[in-house]
Amino acid sequence: MRRIALVVLAVALTSCELACSGSKAAGAAALVAWGMIGSAVSRSQGGCFAICEGVGQVCNTETGFCENNPCGAGCGDGRHCDVWGPVPRCVNDSIPADLVQAPPPPPPLPISTPTQ
Repeated sequence: MRRIALVVLAVALTSCELACSGSKAAGAAALVAWGMIGSAVSRSQGGCFAICEGVGQVCNTETGFCENNPCGAGCGDGRHCDVWGPVPRCVNDSIPADLVQAPPPPPPLPISTPTQ
């Protein structure tokens, strides 16, 4: 973690020096480098390379890319949104929403009458 902080600090100082030197090309290159570092940090933390915005996009954590969210506008009649995969998807209601079924309830406990 300390190594990442040092790299980010070095890039920040370099980008400031380049951007303050007056060269627009150097400033643009520094900002592109800063964006690439931010993207790499986001991906290393399990997120996507970019920010997925709106209801129509969702982050696929396996690939690191934004994908269309089929559940964004709703799934329609007889379908529901399954959110347990890497990307939400619409499935028929006959398919269970989760892979773990709840166990049946235990049998009722026997109740004895009090004796005197």
